[in-house]
Amino acid sequence: MEVAGFKSSDYLVESAAVSTLLKTIRKGEACDLRLGGPVDARVEAFTSANQMLAGVVVDPPRGRGKDLTQEALDQALKGANIVRGFLKDSLEALTGDELRQQLRETQVPIGMIVAYGEPARDGTDAWLEPLIETIVDRRPQVDESGNVNFLELGDFPHVEAGEALVKRHPATEGKAGWTVTGRIIKGRNGKNIVLKPKNDSVKLAPGDDNLLVAATNGMPVVFSKGAYVEKVLRFEQVGLETGHIRFDGSVQIKGNVEPGMKIDVLGDVKVGGLVEAAHILAGGAIDIGGGVIGRRQFQEEHHHGTPRPGVRGSGARKEDKVEGPINDAYLKAGTQIKARFVQDATLESGQEIIVQKQIFHSQVTAGTRILLPGRGAIVGGVARAKEIIDVGVSGAMANVATTLIAGETEGIKTRIVAVNDELKQIASQRQQLMAIVEQFVKQHKPITSEKKQKFLEARESLHQKEHVLYEELAELKAAFQQCQSARIQVRFTCYPGTLVRLGGHEFSPRKDLGNVTFVLHDGDILMR
Repeated sequence: MEVAGFKSSDYLVESAAVSTLLKTIRKGEACDLRLGGPVDARVEAFTSANQMLAGVVVDPPRGRGKDLTQEALDQALKGANIVRGFLKDSLEALTGDELRQQLRETQVPIGMIVAYGEPARDGTDAWLEPLIETIVDRRPQVDESGNVNFLELGDFPHVEAGEALVKRHPATEGKAGWTVTGRIIKGRNGKNIVLKPKNDSVKLAPGDDNLLVAATNGMPVVFSKGAYVEKVLRFEQVGLETGHIRFDGSVQIKGNVEPGMKIDVLGDVKVGGLVEAAHILAGGAIDIGGGVIGRRQFQEEHHHGTPRPGVRGSGARKEDKVEGPINDAYLKAGTQIKARFVQDATLESGQEIIVQKQIFHSQVTAGTRILLPGRGAIVGGVARAKEIIDVGVSGAMANVATTLIAGETEGIKTRIVAVNDELKQIASQRQQLMAIVEQFVKQHKPITSEKKQKFLEARESLHQKEHVLYEELAELKAAFQQCQSARIQVRFTCYPGTLVRLGGHEFSPRKDLGNVTFVLHDGDILMR
């Protein structure tokens, strides 16, 4: 090549062509063969399988071959149907001086990404955000000493009417994408949740279709499509699995309440089975389908005490909660307690207690009456009612000590005296206040507006206290009169050993009495 006047660097000879030429010469054959020469830069464009990426491979020019031109690059891209998502910097670099020089010096092909597609974006599905604690949040509590109480799982959640329950975050629309070849890819729209009230316990917030609020008081229940409010908690039974129950509503239990359990609610409690050595406090009624059984005998005075005479019980209260282990049966209701039988237990009701069969060695206290229909018996223990005790049998043939108390007045009398004393003190304070005012008037001293305001406030305070006390006094007197009409009725047999107490007076029969009613008359107990 050099002898013929051609530089070998400008006119490269291809080794494969020379090899073919030599083979042809050996065979003694003629041929027309190009042995070499300048080769222009070549470019090949390609796309990925999903057409979301495009690239090129550039073979370097040889000899006096031409560098890659913009026209050649555009033609390659067009041939591969690449029309979108170009990377401007990459395209400029492919035809730039730096890359051209690199190709000539290294004689090594170069690959480069030149375009990207835009992926489609799916919308997000709608989802519900709970705004309140739910029942799944209950877990064993740890006390200050680090001990874990597996029965104390915390309160059941409670909401008031109008409280927000769940918030819907709406679904979003999908965003379309495209490939480097221009094909459109659709994005999936998110799935929506239709937020609508399941029942009348919830409603949509006014002016906000994405907010569900409680329409009544109760326990919130959140599910996949919304929430509702449960007014009544329902259990198969109450034991280790449920833990203690505290709820600002009502509770229904199909089976038993196991020993050592506590139930404290503001509504009613209904138990289908037995209550054994457990505490139940209800602001409403307690209905026990089976019986109530404690674990020990009771003396006449019990540590739980009794309602103040003259004032009806108010049902379950926070201060009634008993801490520590439970080894007795204690029921307290704001209105009524019903059971099939009661044994070794303490019952307190703001109104009445009704037991179908027997009350055995128990403490029972009712705001109005205690009733055992038919031959229902009270054997042992103490039964107190403000108005009426109506029982089939009291005591037993073995002269079991049984106390029946109705119309207690000692507490009422004591309180009447205390209220009258307080009223006298208020009258005295009022006189002292008036004396101070009269002294100012006699001495012709001006009364400042500040002092005048203090006098008025003091007078108003005394007036309000006096008004409250007079109302209480009227209630106490009415309660006292009501106690005078209290009675104790034993329809079948009143055995010796029974102590009847009416209005502070006592009577014990020396022999069996049948179908007898004890009443007060002129301060004495009469039998009818």
